Amino acid sequence: MTSTGRGFAALLDSFGAIDGFMLPIAAAAGLACTAGLTAAVIHYRGLCRQWRDEHRNLSSLVENLSEGIYRSSLDGRQLSANRALVKLNGYETEAELLAAVKNIGSEWYVDPKRRDEFREILQRDGYVEDFVSEIYRHKTRERIWITESARIVHHRRNGRALYYEGSVREITETVTRLRLEEQFQKLTSNLPGGLFQIVRGRSFDIAVNYLSEGFQNLLEVPIEEHIAGRELFSRFVKPEDRKAYFSAFRASYDTMEPLDHEFRITTATGKEKWLRISAKPERLDDGQVSWYGYVSDISLRKRQALEIEELAFYDPLTKLPNRRLLTERIARSAKICRRTRMPSALFFIDLDNFKSLNDTQGHGIGDEYLVEISSRLRHCVRDSDTVARMGGDEFVVILDGLGDSDAEAASKAIMAGNKMLAALRRPFERGELRHSSSASMGVVVFGGHERDGDDLLKRADIAMYQAKGAGRDGLALFDENWMDGEKERFTLLEDFRRALEDETLELQFQPQVDREGRVAGAEGLLRWRHPRLGMVPPDRFIALAEQAGLMHQLCRFVLASGVRTLARWQRHPETADLGLSLNVSVQSFSGPQFMPFLESLLADHAIDASRLTIEFTEHVMATDQALVASRMKTLKSAGLRFSLDDFGTGYSSLARLKSLPFDEVKIDGSFVRDIETSDGDRALVRTILAMANTLGLDAVAEHVETRSQEAFLYAFGCDLFQGYLYAPACREEVFLEAARARATAGNAVEPLRLEA
Repeated sequence: MTSTGRGFAALLDSFGAIDGFMLPIAAAAGLACTAGLTAAVIHYRGLCRQWRDEHRNLSSLVENLSEGIYRSSLDGRQLSANRALVKLNGYETEAELLAAVKNIGSEWYVDPKRRDEFREILQRDGYVEDFVSEIYRHKTRERIWITESARIVHHRRNGRALYYEGSVREITETVTRLRLEEQFQKLTSNLPGGLFQIVRGRSFDIAVNYLSEGFQNLLEVPIEEHIAGRELFSRFVKPEDRKAYFSAFRASYDTMEPLDHEFRITTATGKEKWLRISAKPERLDDGQVSWYGYVSDISLRKRQALEIEELAFYDPLTKLPNRRLLTERIARSAKICRRTRMPSALFFIDLDNFKSLNDTQGHGIGDEYLVEISSRLRHCVRDSDTVARMGGDEFVVILDGLGDSDAEAASKAIMAGNKMLAALRRPFERGELRHSSSASMGVVVFGGHERDGDDLLKRADIAMYQAKGAGRDGLALFDENWMDGEKERFTLLEDFRRALEDETLELQFQPQVDREGRVAGAEGLLRWRHPRLGMVPPDRFIALAEQAGLMHQLCRFVLASGVRTLARWQRHPETADLGLSLNVSVQSFSGPQFMPFLESLLADHAIDASRLTIEFTEHVMATDQALVASRMKTLKSAGLRFSLDDFGTGYSSLARLKSLPFDEVKIDGSFVRDIETSDGDRALVRTILAMANTLGLDAVAEHVETRSQEAFLYAFGCDLFQGYLYAPACREEVFLEAARARATAGNAVEPLRLEA
């Protein structure tokens, strides 16, 4: 429609005016109306009626159009408007609108420049189509969006531009929707995942109705190509996850429960990703189900969860299950045993001599060795079996399904254990390093009815110590009888802990006699009188202390008891010159708390430090000699003396002996015992005495039991004598009685007969 209803009315009214004007003129002239003229007039009148009818029809049509139709002047005044345009501007009548609008450009457009652009296009092209602008609803000043089309109407004769006429249509809803869609697209394009809407029918065929741009990043394939495929992910889902993926959709389809599923895909470029799909189903009228949902990339979360799991459940060095996960694996094996009625076996493995490798070659080589051992163990078992690292150099292996009976399972466990031991025996080589490797292994067969995993580990650990006790590099099956012995050992250890804490242990004293036969001092020897077992041999409770890590505490007790004893002796003239030797472990001596403890002890009791001798075994030669030598020199400057115990049995050499500031050496009793019958022992003892004399060291002989032994030692320059020839270790009051009895005696005095 290119003109308004009012334009059509003006045109048709002009024809009506001609009809009313011509007939009076003809009558006034007295002309006779011929038949031809009459017919022409009648025809003309018919045409006028027809035009008027069309005018009314067209005017009604224009007035009732949903689009606004208008005519405006070139300078921006509203000339005419149909009902739709009047309503669009918020008015009730055309007259009201025409009276209100003075300038279309400044009053109608939100941006007045749009009117200038509109006119420029009209001037250039003569028409405008679909010109979109934001305008005010004139009366209410509400902002709305329109699209308008218009043309310039020219004079038919001279071509002068007369006015503009055209149509206007409101598109606010469309623009709002497009804007929302644009914002939605911007929003979804920045999401790490993608939105979708799909439909599945009963045959489970799929129609993809919508995919956001995020799918292009998820799948690394154009969205159009994916939609054309009429599927959602299925060709990207990893084969091992497809069954669960389709089952999740099927379950949601059947139950109408929300879909929430995690799965893996391989993208078009070969990348593996973890995705999570979440969607709400809706049943359609035709029975199909539509899902509206979201797919997110959870690869990072999965990687982080895996890292957290590895930190919590796996050893960071070997990547084997750690003790925490091992507990779960033992429980799982127990369930398998109960379900299948087939026993399993647990192997507790402790590497032999690992500490030596670690100390001499460094922790880096030690770590490489542990990784190598882990690999060897994994290659000895099935994928379904468990290889775990307990910590340090301890490993645990669990083998399931070893037969129909305990006997068969034990036989297969021994075969498997020997296979693992053979693999562990292969030398470990790194560059020029070649380390002979071996392990001790404890094995326990179980059927799933044991109390808990800790009980199984304890039994396997006990069996492992059986293997170590048998010489290492072997395996031992758990033995209930040995378990009874371990229970007794455990009970004894707890009793020893209490005795140490309650200070109910006793320090006894074995006299040391000089060359004149006088008691020069004593060696303090620890004794434990058990309330139920009586006297417990020192080698037994000292071994317990070493295994339980109690040696530091034990040495402190010995030193504290000895220093207090010396302080008592020094308060009496007849005992003030007595010396005391105390055994101290090298490990305790090297510990960080030893020096502060001893220095504080000496300061508190103000003893003559020269009367205190600390005895070390020859293991001191295998330790950090720089540290030991430094501490010995510090204490020697305070007056303390040092003795090398059991000399000749282990690590000693002249060079090493010279490197540490000892004051005396003690000849091991095994050599003294046989000097009457063994030429070799006599030669060895003479050599030790000569070497001590050359180095300016005192020599003490242990286990002197006969006069002939004493005479031999005396003849070759031994300084002090200790043994049953004089007295066994005895209580303090008995020792002091012996000291007083020998105070003025010579070495010809008969041996004392004293009670222990």
